[in-house]
Amino acid sequence: VVGVPLAAAFTFVARGMGRRHGWLDPPGPNRLHLAPVPRLGGIAMYAAFVVVALIVGPHGLALAGLLVGATVIASVMLIDDIRGLSPRAKILAQMVAATIPVVAGVRIDAVSNPFAGGVVELPLVVVIPFTLFWIVGMMNAINFLDGQDGLAGGVSTIAALVLVAVSVRLGLSDVATLALALAAVSLGFLPLNFHRATIMMGDSGSHFLGFSLAVIAILGPAKIATAILVLGVPILEVAWSIVRRLARGGSVGARDAQHLHHRLWEAGLGQPAVALFYYAVTATFGVVAL
Repeated sequence: VVGVPLAAAFTFVARGMGRRHGWLDPPGPNRLHLAPVPRLGGIAMYAAFVVVALIVGPHGLALAGLLVGATVIASVMLIDDIRGLSPRAKILAQMVAATIPVVAGVRIDAVSNPFAGGVVELPLVVVIPFTLFWIVGMMNAINFLDGQDGLAGGVSTIAALVLVAVSVRLGLSDVATLALALAAVSLGFLPLNFHRATIMMGDSGSHFLGFSLAVIAILGPAKIATAILVLGVPILEVAWSIVRRLARGGSVGARDAQHLHHRLWEAGLGQPAVALFYYAVTATFGVVAL
């Protein structure tokens, strides 16, 4: 109830600030918008989420790890949105942010066994690197997805709602509350970001959403597998993009227009149709996961 209007109000403020200070994303290669657009939407979602989480969230070390890590990644990527950062600096920021919830005790100690049922306990030597890999990977998955109007925000909303449903079924009301808060702030931002977008989430937004989805998915059994399935397309997109760029001798962090959503657009689908296609695929995978 609080998250949607709060995120919408913060997004209006962020859009005005972006226009006033000239913090805009210009048109250019690998970009589909035709006019400069403010790119401060991510900080609006982050601020709304922090407020809602502190009001209704389960106070404790796990929430502190989530919020402090989100603060680090949103703040650093906000600098990237305004001034630009090197790929190395961004990777370092991702690693620092991912380490914070791990230190707070948010770790992948076990994974679901899809063949025999139950869970497989992981040795400590695997737990920390696997958790870091998961969180950093999810940040990049949502970041790579953020290439068209409404795409990353809508997919993240659906993924968060699936985590809500799984958490409720498992009796994890605190985790469900956090996932619902994340869905609400993303949904509050989405109307101004859907085609034709008047504000973008920027790297601060895509990294915040990916980080939050990754951490919330760890807070309880059976949700890692759920998140992997629901976000299967963005996760595979990251893997394929890395292989494609390395094969061509380019930088892994370099932008290109070879993502699936770019190819669908080039094939003749409009941006709204591409977004709705992704929403349908994500929702379908969500139903399968449930």
